[in-house]
Amino acid sequence: KKGYKPEYKTFDKKTEAKDWGQDVETQMKHGTWGKPIEGEIDTIQTVKDLIDYFEEHEAPRRYTKVEKYKVMYDWWRDKIGNVPLSDVTSSMLTQYKNILAKEAPSKPYKEHEYKSNSTVRKYLFALSAILSYAESELELINKNPMKKVGKPEKSKGVVRFLSDDERKLLIKGCKEYSERLYIFVLLAIYSGGRYSELLTLKVENVDFENCMLHFTNTKNNESRGVPVYIKIIEKLKNYLDQNDITDGYIFLNKETGNIYYLKGAFEAVVKKVGIKNFRFHDCRHTYASYLAQNGAELLEISILLGHKSLQQTQIYAHLTRKHTAKVVRKMTANTFDDI
Repeated sequence: KKGYKPEYKTFDKKTEAKDWGQDVETQMKHGTWGKPIEGEIDTIQTVKDLIDYFEEHEAPRRYTKVEKYKVMYDWWRDKIGNVPLSDVTSSMLTQYKNILAKEAPSKPYKEHEYKSNSTVRKYLFALSAILSYAESELELINKNPMKKVGKPEKSKGVVRFLSDDERKLLIKGCKEYSERLYIFVLLAIYSGGRYSELLTLKVENVDFENCMLHFTNTKNNESRGVPVYIKIIEKLKNYLDQNDITDGYIFLNKETGNIYYLKGAFEAVVKKVGIKNFRFHDCRHTYASYLAQNGAELLEISILLGHKSLQQTQIYAHLTRKHTAKVVRKMTANTFDDI
């Protein structure tokens, strides 16, 4: 609608999508879409007031998983929640950035003593989004003080992927643990799906005829299709038949009605078979690395992984160089004239 930014949401059924779209358009027509309740903005005086308002009214529209930001919002509420908005400065935020950088991680990870640069950046960007909202849409402040705060350098991506021997060990260990984990890890290694994408995969998202998986619940809110080797699709189909799964979530516990938590089982198998420093997300790195070593271009890898930009895929660039060198040598040999 003219005057409003585009709104996006994903549904299982077309009728649900239409109903939602019509409801949103009606609110836009009457000027009530995203409009705060009369007088509610006037109550926003402190940083806590602003975070509370953003978390309730704006965050659900921006983010599909609002809960993952809660720990960050709570941190800022605890540190500067009582500070009046007008008193928040870049200097103050820089001081709290330094405090944040010296805090221990919330969960022990690779014996890190302090929060990683990546974590600190997330906390800063979480508050920056709220302050930008207060500046541009609520007009509560003249400028976002976070814009002048320097962000720590983004941690360089580390590509950890399975060797041939490790891959065989892991798959064998998963199969011995359970058929469910075996299928789950096969799909992870050979489709590049994220943990959440695979857990929420539905029977309806599998194109058995064309051997494709369609991920709809993605981090970037953009659906993508990934081709999968026919033998893996056949194994998946056998699993579904044996467990009488005809529709809905593939990894659903029928007794509890909840999706299985498979990361714990995966970590137990990794430890049992003796694979070091390997997380579930590294299955995704494994998929991308295998693609790169077998001649896939970075753009192709980026599309298959569902990356927003090619820059995210650059961590696999060094793995494509050998293939590129072979291509160049072959081209030169075939075209070079000895004159």
